[in-house]
Amino acid sequence: MIKEFIERFEAQKPSLRDQLSKKHPENYAAIVKMVVQLLAGDGRYDIDAERIHEINDGDYQGTLVFVIGGQGYQPSDYWYVKVFYGSCSGCDTLQAISRYSSEPPTEEQVNDYMTLALHIVQGIKKMGDDAV
Repeated sequence: MIKEFIERFEAQKPSLRDQLSKKHPENYAAIVKMVVQLLAGDGRYDIDAERIHEINDGDYQGTLVFVIGGQGYQPSDYWYVKVFYGSCSGCDTLQAISRYSSEPPTEEQVNDYMTLALHIVQGIKKMGDDAV
């Protein structure tokens, strides 16, 4: 967990809450992008919301790996986050939140999306910082 990302997330929660209260995220990539956009303005890290690459080797269920590049020409820094997904609302967090969706999302749904976003922030790791 990157402490500065958590601090940035906490400082920007009202902005994210406002976004999530207007429309349900279409998929995990959309919510990851929202989170990275919040973190990108920090100045301490050059994480780039326009350089998110999704790896999905699953089928009905599996793991999504989002690789996020740094800003600038040929970035040398990359981050990643893993998100587990399922095939139904009983085993998939995003589907469970948006199930029986209303437009706009209810307050309970927004709270659940905020929790999911926090878990994504907590799961972001910088490549090369892993213990061997």
